[in-house]
Amino acid sequence: MTSRFVFFICLAIAAPTLVHAEKEDPHQGHEAAMMHEPADSRVTARESGQSTFAALIEMTALLEANPDTDWSTVDLDGLRLHLLDMNLLMVSTNASTKVFRQDKTVQFTVSGSAEAVPAIHRMVPAHSRFLEQSRGWPIDTELSDSGATITISASDNDLPVRLKALGFYGFMSLDSHHQAHHEQIALGKSH
Repeated sequence: MTSRFVFFICLAIAAPTLVHAEKEDPHQGHEAAMMHEPADSRVTARESGQSTFAALIEMTALLEANPDTDWSTVDLDGLRLHLLDMNLLMVSTNASTKVFRQDKTVQFTVSGSAEAVPAIHRMVPAHSRFLEQSRGWPIDTELSDSGATITISASDNDLPVRLKALGFYGFMSLDSHHQAHHEQIALGKSH
């Protein structure tokens, strides 16, 4: 399509709204058109900003909506620190995957900046324990000065292929328990 053709299509679509706005009040233009449109036809912003801030907004709304919230135990600062750990783990680390087919073992090695290593040390063992319980996979986690090594012993032939495809970051996203964990942190029941 030529840009002239696209322009005319856009003009044809927008013209009725512009004509309507001009008839209503030529001095108010766009504002008048917006005020006379039904509320459900207007586009409203939904993104509350950076993801840590968005998660805190969501959790605050959940806490306020729950009449049983014990505000004396709420720990949104703790949740913020955990969310910062998640961010460091995702953006300030590097990971590699090795598959040892003979014994159906998969090994993830993750390392990161000096700032990210404490986040690795806090998050990787906790998530590994969670997956060991929920999936029944034997998982060994070894911490190092530069990060961690996770070794998973697979019980079937397909698991190493799946874990290799997921890689470390996919492994860390398995079993989406994070939202429930975040609520527990916010309520001061976990860290």
